[in-house]
Amino acid sequence: MTRTVRVALEGLERGRRELSRGVSQYLCAVHRLGVGDAFIAFDPEAATECDATLLDADRRAATAELFEPRAAENRGSLAVTLLQGVGKGDKLEDVVRLVTALGARGVCFVSAERSVARPGAERAARLRSVAIEAARQSGRGDIPSIEGPLPFAQALEPWRGPGVTRLCLDPRAATPLFARLDEPCVLLIGPEGGWSAEELADARAAGFESVALGPLTLRTELAAAAALGCFAARRAGSPP
Repeated sequence: MTRTVRVALEGLERGRRELSRGVSQYLCAVHRLGVGDAFIAFDPEAATECDATLLDADRRAATAELFEPRAAENRGSLAVTLLQGVGKGDKLEDVVRLVTALGARGVCFVSAERSVARPGAERAARLRSVAIEAARQSGRGDIPSIEGPLPFAQALEPWRGPGVTRLCLDPRAATPLFARLDEPCVLLIGPEGGWSAEELADARAAGFESVALGPLTLRTELAAAAALGCFAARRAGSPP
């Protein structure tokens, strides 16, 4: 089965469109598309997409015909938001990739007491780029919201009211995660060193229930993948 090539383009409109050098290179050099070949363009901010055809195959400045835009067929439908403790290295990028690919609503990175890394605001553009690439690869037509890093108390504040399931991963918890897979949900996942006792107490005061994936301690990005996988599997197995 041949997979249709997808590229991200902002502001989709019917008509002729000159493509950027990066998009031209991707279509004509990486995928070797030629004149008359079809692809799909999607706007991750507007959650729209359209069919498109190459009019010329210049690797530096190709031109395409865009057809009528439509709502993206596959959008993030998992009503789960991660409050993810900031991890070191490439862990933020890893979390954004999996949040996007598994269809979650969004992620807010949290600066915890035991966070090793303290990323600056300049990383936001990089994380958005990672989300767009993950959306392209997975077939998702939009991208999740990406916030932070925020201080712990500030990250919790919007979720203190009713109407949402509030969970905090803790390997010592008696309640298993699979018993609380209700949406919409906000899920707290700690950094490498875990949440401090004070942070756990603050989470409980804000209405978060401690749940466990199992008795083993997982890497922070692996815990995020496993937890979101549980929600995604439940959604896939639910009757229409």
